[in-house]
Amino acid sequence: MRFDSNQLGAVEVDESTVITFPQGIPALENCTHFKLFHDATHPQPNMFWLQSLDDPGITFSLALPDRLGVRFEIELNEEEVATLQLQDPQDAAILLMLYRPLDLERDVHPALGQLQANLCNPLVVSLSSRIGIQKTGLKIDILLHTA
Repeated sequence: MRFDSNQLGAVEVDESTVITFPQGIPALENCTHFKLFHDATHPQPNMFWLQSLDDPGITFSLALPDRLGVRFEIELNEEEVATLQLQDPQDAAILLMLYRPLDLERDVHPALGQLQANLCNPLVVSLSSRIGIQKTGLKIDILLHTA
């Protein structure tokens, strides 16, 4: 199917690859169908774009934690495992939303600021069922390794 994204332009969407967020994403509960895009010219892409198929104006920039030097261990409760239809922990992909914070002190346009990752609210997607959730409010422990 063809989809017209405000950010990505006209894109082809294979309906068998659509990711469903049954409860939506917090603050966007009406957006439940998404397509994950990446630059196909890179064998291991650094960045992904999650396009809402319910609203052409909503596109998120995402990254895999390991590409940012972050290692995640997330505990899912029984309800989350059931929602994702997870059979094996290895089937879960974790993605971090990227954003550019407003810098009111330096009056820098958000599009020109540095990218940051939202570590406390990662997306968890089951690769086999193509169902996702946003795990919100994680408490982060940071381990510093010295050489």
